Amino acid sequence: MQFSKFRALVAAGAVMAGVAFAAPMASAQETKTDLKAPVIAVMDVQKVMQESNASKGVSKSFETLRDAYQKEVASLEDKLRKSDEELRKQQTVLSQDALAAKRRDFEKQLADVQKTVQNRKRALEGALNEAMGVIHQNMVQIVQDVAKERGANLVLTRQQFVLVDTQLDITDTVMDRVNKKLPQVALNVPKQ
Repeated sequence: MQFSKFRALVAAGAVMAGVAFAAPMASAQETKTDLKAPVIAVMDVQKVMQESNASKGVSKSFETLRDAYQKEVASLEDKLRKSDEELRKQQTVLSQDALAAKRRDFEKQLADVQKTVQNRKRALEGALNEAMGVIHQNMVQIVQDVAKERGANLVLTRQQFVLVDTQLDITDTVMDRVNKKLPQVALNVPKQ
């Protein structure tokens, strides 16, 4: 008798285990049916970020400001070079104290120029990153809109593929809309 009770318990345990394993599988199957088949679109992000009107304008502004900064830095460096030459000439005429004071002044000027160069570079790069971020943010919104219009639920970058059917490529559509929505973006460099 006890053996049959044991068999009944084992059988009941097996049934319960089957139910326990079947329940997650059933819910997993339910969620699988909720998933839609992927509808893919492909986009060349680099092309939009480099060739859109706003990107070209930002790049041109960046180059212009960088060139102006480089001319200013070259002028400051030339001034420092002349100060250094003058200091070398005065080495034989000045007292040790006067020479040391002039050397400290020169080193302070050098440190100030280096600090100015680094601050300008940082400000210019920050402004570039901010402007490109605005372009990227608008591009992403436009990609979402185009994907929704086309019924795409997956957008991949063009750089991931060797061969893509042109019907999947939404780059030109996105580029046109970015150019219309965002014809230019200002490069806002804080005053130094």
